[in-house]
Amino acid sequence: MRLLHLISLCASALVIGCVTTPSPDVMKQVAERNRWELAHWGDHAVPYGDDGEPVILTFKEGKVSGHAGCNRYSAGVTFGPKTGHVSVSRGISTRMACEPRRMEFEAAFIRAFEASTRYRLDGESLSFESAIAQPLEFYRRPPE
Repeated sequence: MRLLHLISLCASALVIGCVTTPSPDVMKQVAERNRWELAHWGDHAVPYGDDGEPVILTFKEGKVSGHAGCNRYSAGVTFGPKTGHVSVSRGISTRMACEPRRMEFEAAFIRAFEASTRYRLDGESLSFESAIAQPLEFYRRPPE
């Protein structure tokens, strides 16, 4: 019985240890060393493959840019001032036309991302949270 309890405690510590909220300076460095691909967003069908180009973001010197599902996207981003806090400015995007379903997804994604107020790092996953949408979960991808 004691062994089972010890194993349970160790497993819990491993799970808890993987979820972190790094300081703003560390988060900025982690964000800038990678590309991030949107992998999960509540019940939204995330574009990929035949469904459209994936949402990919890169961070550099206080800016975020990438592909938002149909168009190129760019905005200002600030990690901090407090640990776990993030702010995203109103961004700009190209104006290419895509099929209506992809355009609707992109508009909703941009609204949700720009409303982000919190970040969280969980292993290879970076989540952005807001009061208006389900968390946006990105997976780390190697830089190009």
